[in-house]
Amino acid sequence: MPQQPDSAAASSGPESIQVLGTAGSYTAPTAEGWGKSPVALKDIPQSISVLTQERMQDSNMLTMTDAMRAISGIRVIPASTANSNFYARGYQLTTSVDSTPNVAGTLNNATFDLSMYDRIEVLRGSAGLLQGGGGAGGVVNEVTKKPGRAFAISGAATVGSFDTYRADLDMTVVLNKARTLRFRTADLFEDNDFFYKYAHSRKWQAYGVLEWDITPSTTFTVSNASQQQDITAPYYGLPLTTANTLWYGGRDANPSQKWGYSNYMTQQTIASLSRKLWGDWTVTARGTFYDQSYNTLYNEPWNTIDATTGLLQYRDQGNVAYRGTNSSRSADIYTQGGFRLFRRTHHALFGFNYNSYDQLVRYGNVTSNNIYNDVSINDTGVVPPPPVGSINYLQNSDGYGTDDFAYQWGFYGQLRLELLKNLTLILGGRVSRFFEHIRNVSPAPASGWNPEANISAQLTPYLGLTYDITLHITWYASYSSIFTPSVGRLNYHGGGLPPQTGNQVETGFKGEYFHGRLNVSSALFRLESVNQPAQDPEHSNFYVTTGLIRRQGWEAQVDGQIIPNLDVSIGYTYLDTRVSGGNRINDFGGIYSPRHMFKSWVHYNVPSGRLKGLGVGLGLDANSNLRGSYATTLQGGYMTLDGMIGYHFDKHLKLQLNATNLTNRYYYERASGIWQFNFPAAPRSFLATLRATY
Repeated sequence: MPQQPDSAAASSGPESIQVLGTAGSYTAPTAEGWGKSPVALKDIPQSISVLTQERMQDSNMLTMTDAMRAISGIRVIPASTANSNFYARGYQLTTSVDSTPNVAGTLNNATFDLSMYDRIEVLRGSAGLLQGGGGAGGVVNEVTKKPGRAFAISGAATVGSFDTYRADLDMTVVLNKARTLRFRTADLFEDNDFFYKYAHSRKWQAYGVLEWDITPSTTFTVSNASQQQDITAPYYGLPLTTANTLWYGGRDANPSQKWGYSNYMTQQTIASLSRKLWGDWTVTARGTFYDQSYNTLYNEPWNTIDATTGLLQYRDQGNVAYRGTNSSRSADIYTQGGFRLFRRTHHALFGFNYNSYDQLVRYGNVTSNNIYNDVSINDTGVVPPPPVGSINYLQNSDGYGTDDFAYQWGFYGQLRLELLKNLTLILGGRVSRFFEHIRNVSPAPASGWNPEANISAQLTPYLGLTYDITLHITWYASYSSIFTPSVGRLNYHGGGLPPQTGNQVETGFKGEYFHGRLNVSSALFRLESVNQPAQDPEHSNFYVTTGLIRRQGWEAQVDGQIIPNLDVSIGYTYLDTRVSGGNRINDFGGIYSPRHMFKSWVHYNVPSGRLKGLGVGLGLDANSNLRGSYATTLQGGYMTLDGMIGYHFDKHLKLQLNATNLTNRYYYERASGIWQFNFPAAPRSFLATLRATY
């Protein structure tokens, strides 16, 4: 991708993202996801990580799942071939796009390819100040690419294991002599199999963004992303064995069949208008429109895997056919800037945002009753497709279809007050309104809307303090809160779940060196919450709630350039989880985050001599035990190694080879269900990429 870190800074428009010093770096000096404007990482009184283009390219990250696996403290929980869920400190993360809350990215949708994003910012811990309702784990802020002020083009061709073929293009074009009208596009095509049998994916994505400086103080930006992904034999993990243990008889097993499919069409349009007012004050209005349609058919096992023989039963009644749409609408308007008071400069932010989500799903009626006995989990392709005409979407008394609509809006504000020369107090809060209702639609008997959640005047306060001990080292402390409404019918007995509420206290030290090219941090944190959803062990598609949960721990991370040509990304997280009540869910926390997580990546470029242009990288990840729904579904601690070797022929052309799971470790990334949602990790694999940049 073109490296254009200073393009926005050079723009005269106030919408520009002023993130400097990120070219060729594994970190950034500032982030926007915490305060809607660039704030130095050391001045943010919470743990935060920034994943830059350089880091993405060195590890050849292609998907959001790839990116999140690399970020310190993040636990990736696969959900299907098309998507994963992300957790930090034992709680799910919320998603925002260009700092605007977007619930669509949090739910089980097929996610956009990574190629349309400039960087990924992850704020860990409660973040209700700007989000309102959301995941207590924090916020993933996906920062989309913007045009530069000069022509630039890059492209890459990738081939690799599992018959992976990929081509992508990234180009910026200046459309007028005054450079006030600029366009950027990022497009790709990908065709690949997977390490599990039968599955195949074909995907294309087109992203374009137009930026127009209407006047020197007013900038309008509009972007559109479209992605089509067609998956054969969609994968949702393996069932357990009849002994309630994980299956280790072949990680390439796929319970789906080669005639199964899951097709997704996803579109997202973002429009924003930003105007400079006076001094450094600006006002910004942004709207996001997200729509996804999908159509899925596969046959899931009727029972668990025989622990001795590996056999199981399929039935036509086990065919899962559903189609639906996911739509999200977001709006955000805010103003911010500095002001003088008591001979000191302070900063204020005030805004209003709105977000809605409409999820419509219809399950097909299955009328055939054929039974298929003694099917090997390693040969599920023998299960035939459902008889022609045996699946329909006609309304009937036993049909299932729902339309779930939820919205929230709220007013928020943040004050950063410079009490003393090196001491800053942060005060903030948001007052939120959340509402959800649901109705039955065809093929279910139609019904009226039934309220599921109705929350008014929910306050999420924020308090922070930073003290600059030296020019490079800052101490900080913060209190933050969150509430997490449950969206949809998550309880097996019907209806939604009560909202999860929680708060976090955090303190630590941050260091910034070399003008933001090296960031280090350490943190102590404690979170408490009630009503967290935990997967129902008896009904894997549904959830139950817990009592009071206390999670506490500490973490440390180093990102950036330690010495010239040596870049590192190293992080360690310790998490202790306690659930009150002494019930069977006491140890469920290990599903969402293990007690110990260590992630590292080290990359060195040879600066001179005969090997000049050569780059090598090595990554080591280690996790302690991961618990499933039963004591018998324990994944022991494991360590994996990744590697990379690349060569710059000149400043324009680079060839690199990436390897993952070099030791070919056989382990489970997720173990949390009976009938599905148990995911073995991929075996050793390789990707070779030729990248050209001009």
